[in-house]
Amino acid sequence: MRMPEHTPAPTPHRAVYGYAFYLLTLTLFVLYVLWALMPTKSLGLSYLPDKYFAVLLPMLVLVGLSFFAFFLYPAINMSLTADKDEMASIVDVSLLLKDGEQTSMNSWEEIQEKLKPAKRNVKNAGTVIEKCQFCSGHHQLPKASEQIDTVHFIDLTEINNCLFN
Repeated sequence: MRMPEHTPAPTPHRAVYGYAFYLLTLTLFVLYVLWALMPTKSLGLSYLPDKYFAVLLPMLVLVGLSFFAFFLYPAINMSLTADKDEMASIVDVSLLLKDGEQTSMNSWEEIQEKLKPAKRNVKNAGTVIEKCQFCSGHHQLPKASEQIDTVHFIDLTEINNCLFN
């Protein structure tokens, strides 16, 4: 059995890459701590950066992360959100479409036309079933006017009328 290509499941390649990344991170952290705590002047290491950068680099990373978390990430989310006057913010068009139809609806008239329940031609309405296979009783099929409407997306005007009138 072959796994899908893009799955979060553990794979041998991910295990190797994860272990290598772990070793790289651990090595870089040990080098950073040695650089921050080692007496460079007594060892004659004058080419290393100043100790000031040992404090500056973590602070710079934290400032960059907080800038991303509080400014860039919300800005990206707001730019990807539909405007408040677009159809996509009121009606989920994918709920309206059956059988994977792909169409763009730009007006309320198009949406309401799509929402109208189709007229059904009910066969055998009013006939009596003598032996029901589920309960062994007698049943009469409902007439077309008594049947339950098909499931459909509720129009926003209908919701507002129910709530506010």
